[in-house]
Amino acid sequence: MFPKERQKGEEPIKFYHLMDPNIFKLPLVRFCRVCIILYYSLLFLTQTGLFLYKFETLYFAQYSCSYFFSLIMITYMVLFPIGAHTIQSFMEEVRWWKTDSADVAIEKMIKRESFQSIIIMVINAFFVVVALTSQVIPQNVDKRVFYEIALLEDIFPKWAPVLTTIHRIQAMIVRFFTIVTSFGQFLYPFFNSRFQLYMLLYFIKNINEKFAIDQWRIEQRLLFCLRSYINLSKASRKMLKKIEVISLAYQVLILVWSISFATYVLLFQDDARQQNFRFVSLLMCGLFMLVILFQIGQDIEDSVTKVFETLVSIDWYNWNESNKKIYLMFLVSALKPYRIQFSENFSLNYYMAGQLLQSAASVVLVVYQLNFM
Repeated sequence: MFPKERQKGEEPIKFYHLMDPNIFKLPLVRFCRVCIILYYSLLFLTQTGLFLYKFETLYFAQYSCSYFFSLIMITYMVLFPIGAHTIQSFMEEVRWWKTDSADVAIEKMIKRESFQSIIIMVINAFFVVVALTSQVIPQNVDKRVFYEIALLEDIFPKWAPVLTTIHRIQAMIVRFFTIVTSFGQFLYPFFNSRFQLYMLLYFIKNINEKFAIDQWRIEQRLLFCLRSYINLSKASRKMLKKIEVISLAYQVLILVWSISFATYVLLFQDDARQQNFRFVSLLMCGLFMLVILFQIGQDIEDSVTKVFETLVSIDWYNWNESNKKIYLMFLVSALKPYRIQFSENFSLNYYMAGQLLQSAASVVLVVYQLNFM
């Protein structure tokens, strides 16, 4: 009945070892991270000074999209160690089981979904490459879109072709690893949590003996399932609580960037039309990641709901009073809804996805109406 804890190297998703948080503690990686932060911070502060010096609305709207995106990149580079350490602490806190701890059907399902997670990462990497390549390929409007390009061409006119090429290449490499790594590291703990819940559901269904009633065995199985559920639930909530502030910062920055993007499209329509492929590729990349995030969030929420439903369906009538009390404690613990929630009003589930789609549709409608007024 009781599963064995998995050892290092027995993780169901091998691909994510390439994004181990310990990699970012290496001296060379830390040095590169500091250099990137300093480089983008210098450009960002220089452009901030130009905004204040010129103090023109159209000038700000023209470069605000790339300006706020670079701020998102700087924020990520600064806060990344905190998020990586939080996820690593969560993975170390939970007692993860071997994938063959339950029956063969669940083991096959875990292996199938592990393979699907790798496919998801490959598809995501493809979308990211397409989106970033479209940003890197030079266009006539680049100096009027990317403030970094404009700064390099204005400050170093003789070296502009070389410097802008170097900037485009490093921007693509840095942003690729930033987006792909952060996406993978975010998914990794929740895929593991979902696999753990699959096996826990199996153990809950088999608390009772098939042909006899052994109160001692039932008690041990009840306690094991209760402790395992509390351990996973407590560690998950602790992790989400720690990254709540970080996620709030990202939510605010992404909201500001979205507003600046809509403003740019509205005010600079001629330049925007020349970048249709850039916008479409960026939109496809963002939509794919959002769909996966909301899907995994809803799946975990449904799995926790199934824990309660499975407990309710158990034949507990012939148990002794001690086991009934443990069972009642388990019911109360499982009754509390669990969702991947980063703030009071933001959760990863279908309901929130619907709310975001509704808001996005409203914004698109307003922009469309303003465009033809």
